[in-house]
Amino acid sequence: MRFTVLKLKLDENRVESEEFEKDDVYGVIDYGLELHESLETHSIDPYDPRNIIVMGMGPFAGSVLPGAHRLMFFFRSPLYGTLFPSAMGGAAYAFKNVGVDFVTFEGKAEKPVVVLLYNDGESVRVELHEVELEKVIEVWRGYKGEEGVYALTQYLIDAFGSRFDFEYRIAVVGPAALNTNYGGIFSQALRKGKRLVGSEDWAARGGSGSVLLRAHNVIGIIFGGKPRKRKFPGEDISNFKTAKEIVEGVHKKPYNEIIAEKTVKYRYNPKLKTGGTFGGNYPAEGDFVPILNWQMPYIPKEDRIKIHENIMKHYWEPFNEEAIKPKNWTTCGEPCPVVCKKYANGHHIEYEPREANGPLSGVITLRASDISVPAVDAMGFDAIEFGGTAAWVLELIHRDLLKPEEVGLSGKPEFTKDALIERPVETSEVNAKLVAELAHRVAFGENEIAKILGLGKRKASVIFDERFKDRLKYGESFKDYAVFTPLGEDGEITPTMYWAIGNYIPLPIQGRYWTFYQFGVFLEPEELAQKIIASALWEFWYDNVGWCRFHRGWMKPVLKALFMDAYGINIDMEEHAKKQIKRLIEYARKAGYVPVFWDSMRVIDLVAAGSEEFGNEKWAEKFRLDKVGTAKEYLSKVLDAYSEILGVEWRL
Repeated sequence: MRFTVLKLKLDENRVESEEFEKDDVYGVIDYGLELHESLETHSIDPYDPRNIIVMGMGPFAGSVLPGAHRLMFFFRSPLYGTLFPSAMGGAAYAFKNVGVDFVTFEGKAEKPVVVLLYNDGESVRVELHEVELEKVIEVWRGYKGEEGVYALTQYLIDAFGSRFDFEYRIAVVGPAALNTNYGGIFSQALRKGKRLVGSEDWAARGGSGSVLLRAHNVIGIIFGGKPRKRKFPGEDISNFKTAKEIVEGVHKKPYNEIIAEKTVKYRYNPKLKTGGTFGGNYPAEGDFVPILNWQMPYIPKEDRIKIHENIMKHYWEPFNEEAIKPKNWTTCGEPCPVVCKKYANGHHIEYEPREANGPLSGVITLRASDISVPAVDAMGFDAIEFGGTAAWVLELIHRDLLKPEEVGLSGKPEFTKDALIERPVETSEVNAKLVAELAHRVAFGENEIAKILGLGKRKASVIFDERFKDRLKYGESFKDYAVFTPLGEDGEITPTMYWAIGNYIPLPIQGRYWTFYQFGVFLEPEELAQKIIASALWEFWYDNVGWCRFHRGWMKPVLKALFMDAYGINIDMEEHAKKQIKRLIEYARKAGYVPVFWDSMRVIDLVAAGSEEFGNEKWAEKFRLDKVGTAKEYLSKVLDAYSEILGVEWRL
């Protein structure tokens, strides 16, 4: 396929345009792989200016089909150690009007810059505007009553918005990008220069914002242009009638009916009388909801049930009252019937951020999460990664392994099951305030411990083990209280917020949904490997073509037909995905990031307890006899089967 690429040489203040064409390049990941392999970025530091970020849209952006406008970022992660895709919902709806498919960020600008990418109706324009770092930090600390990414977004609207007579969008980083390995890239849909409440979205996993700022010195990207009609070489899927016929031809059902049926969880589920990921997940998970830094294996089931009842009463029910009943629903910025973005009190409410900085961190009321989550978001963190870190830190303080004053916090958390059962409201407020304080300390690197925490839990533990060894029991490590999926010697990522065995398996891409993330099941290793690969093959495609995975139920069987009808290309979808995953594996191996055994006792306990909790008596008995040995056996068998099926070497 042919793609238009805009190459920003930031160190030279120069722009190049290129028409890139290659037979087996169909999307952003395909192109990013070509680039990173040719530049051999596996041999450099992730903060080297040669760690190119590819920002781009998929081949179906510009169609009328909902979900086709995710803006993708592809880069080498400073956290997980290898190549990583990160997705920003809806942002390609504005980006498509720039008139290019991909933009690459190469080299490092001398000073922090805002990049303007726009099409004035005649040609693509690129401008780099320098902003002194002191000014950026001043804005992050406070501008018009807001802070962090919200303040910087408003500052850029005020500075540049009056220049545009077309719809545009802004993506920015926060202070977390400057001082941690897990800063994200934030963007909020705009309407006539005003921020659309509830439409916030992120490309955050893997530390995309940290790379954008520290490798390239980019603090913000403004993009848009005069409305443009995308030309598809085959069938014109920008035409509703044409696109509708393709979908109905595959599904043999009316277009509106199939989309509504396959996205019911994300819009509104009449059976549960709720909607969105937050509304759907809490009733489904029951007592398997991650709580108190993943301490579920040590909390009796009857107590977990009581905590879940409090979550439903103080977290889920108020969400339904404040977001669902008044229909505070919107989109991520593209026209979409699913309106999956639910919001209340001026902020979006989604499961993963509200879980990581909610129940996982000892916060189980909606009011208290309105303290913790907006603070974490404002600082520009990957909210999942930060929540995993915050929960770990609060438990360490609770256990006297760290002191509040060392971290820069005002007090100790209420981090027990009894506190959540007996005093859910007061406990949640105490913990939420500490999470918000921690977000500020770590994002701005305000003290030595905060700076160490910015490295990530696994890397920080190595330092803490040496510095505070007198606080540990014999043979114990700070890692033993942390939950992360490890890769190589120092790679790590916090798993998504499900007690799911597939989330802890070291894979070429983890911390997103390129795995089998079903909670509450304990499969045989060979079956788990099969299901991981089956999921990853299609998650690859959703990211490669920048399509919202909330639409996967109807989109997956249609994708092959869309390539054929819109581009005249016949793709073996699964074979191509397998080939690209093999390339991701080869890259990771060259970078030195290969599978390793879990070096956290908390993760081993989650897997061991999972065998019993989820009803696999055969493995539960083995774990009872030899916990660590059985964990090693199970993980080895999963990775052996994974390697056999894919024809790769990805073993312990």
